[in-house]
Amino acid sequence: MNVRRTAKLIAVLLLSSSAFAQTQTNGRIAGTVKDQNGALIVGAEVITTSKATGEARKVTSDDAGSYSVPFLPPGEYRLSISANGFAPKVFPDIRVSITETTTRDATLAVAGLTTDAVSITAAPLLQTEGPQLGRIVDSRPVSELPLAARNFTQLLGLSTGTATALPDNGTIGRNTQSVSVNGARFTQNNFQINGIDANGIGGRGARLADPAPETIAEFKVQTSLYDATFGRAGGGNIQIVTKTGTNNFHGALYEYFSNDALNANNPFLKAVGVRRPVLKRNYFGGTVGGPVRRDKIFFFASYQGIRERNGISNSISSNVLIAPGLTDDSSEQKLSTTFNLPSINPTALKLLNARSARGEFLIPTPQVNGRYSGSAVSVSREDQFNANADFRVTPKNWLTVKFFFAQTPQTLAL
Repeated sequence: MNVRRTAKLIAVLLLSSSAFAQTQTNGRIAGTVKDQNGALIVGAEVITTSKATGEARKVTSDDAGSYSVPFLPPGEYRLSISANGFAPKVFPDIRVSITETTTRDATLAVAGLTTDAVSITAAPLLQTEGPQLGRIVDSRPVSELPLAARNFTQLLGLSTGTATALPDNGTIGRNTQSVSVNGARFTQNNFQINGIDANGIGGRGARLADPAPETIAEFKVQTSLYDATFGRAGGGNIQIVTKTGTNNFHGALYEYFSNDALNANNPFLKAVGVRRPVLKRNYFGGTVGGPVRRDKIFFFASYQGIRERNGISNSISSNVLIAPGLTDDSSEQKLSTTFNLPSINPTALKLLNARSARGEFLIPTPQVNGRYSGSAVSVSREDQFNANADFRVTPKNWLTVKFFFAQTPQTLAL
C-alpha cells in the first residue's frame, strides 16, 4: 500500500511594531518605571536591543509610568531605561518567548548617586499577565533529547494536563504522537507553524508535518484558559516557531541512525528460529543561516532527509497456521497432486501465486512446524525543506517570508 503525504506552508508577513502586544510567533516586554520613592516616571526612554540581529526599538513610558515593547521575535534582548535627572538602568539578559509578556519593572535612582546601573533579575516564579496555562520548550531540549524518530511531538507529554502513550520506536515514519489535553480528544488540538494553520484534514495533529528538531527555535503548549486569539479548538494549542538568521553565520551538518544490528530480536521470532526483523533508519541534513546585509537582511535554510526500511512496524506474523504441503511451487499441477484435487479455482490459484514487490509470496510457505513466523519490510522516506528570510524595511517595519515543505511517501507491507 502506497501512502504519499505532502505539506507546504508559505507565509508572507509585513509586521509593524505598533500592532498587537504578542501573537502566535512573538512576545513583548512591558513594565513600570518609578523613582526610589515609588513615584511614577513619565516619558522615560526605553530601548530594547536584539542580541541576534542588533535591532533596537525605542518607546517611552506613559502617564501611568508604564511602557510596552510589542511584537518582539523570540530570543535574547538587552533593555535600557533612562530619564532626565535619573541614572540609567540596564537589564542585560532578557528572554522573550512566543505568546508571552516578559515583565521588567525599573526603579531609577537620582542622577549623581553612586549606583550600579546594571540590574540582574531572576525570572518571576508566578505569572500575573493572564490565567492561561502553558509551557515553553526552546531549541536545546528539542535537538538534544533522545527522541524516537526525532519528532518534537514526543515532548508534548511533558506539559501539565497532557496524556499520551509511550512512543513506539518501531512505528514506521515520523511517529507523530496523539496527545490528549485535559481529557479532550487528540483531534481537538490546534497546531500552528509560524502562525499558519498546520492541521491535517484527517484530524488535528494526526497528519502534522513535523519540522526537524534542528530548525525549531521554540514551541509552546497552551493547555487551558488561553486567549481567544489562539482559539478554534477546545484541546491543546501548540505554537511552533522555526529559526531565523542572525548577524552571525551559523551552520551544521548532522546524521542520526538506528540499525537492527544493535537491537535484540523479538522473543517469539527467536523461539522459532527466525532472525530479527529489518529496522534501518537514517536521518541526515543540514542548516545554515546568517546575514545577507548586517542589521538589515537575514536568512535561514535547512534540509532533512529520512530513509527507513522497517520490518517491525505492522507486519510481524507469529505462528500463523499454513496449510501443510504448501511449497514454493504453487503451480496448478503441483497443488492438484499435493492436495488430491481434480482442479484448482482460478482465483485461489492467483492468490497462492501472488507476490509482493520484493518477490515474496503473499501467502508464505510454512516452516518446519507447519506454521509461519516472520516479517515483511515497509519503506518510508521524507524530504523536508525550510527557508526563512527577514528584511528590515524601516526601523518599525519588517518583511518576513517563511517557507516549509515536506513530502513523505510510504510503502506499507501487508
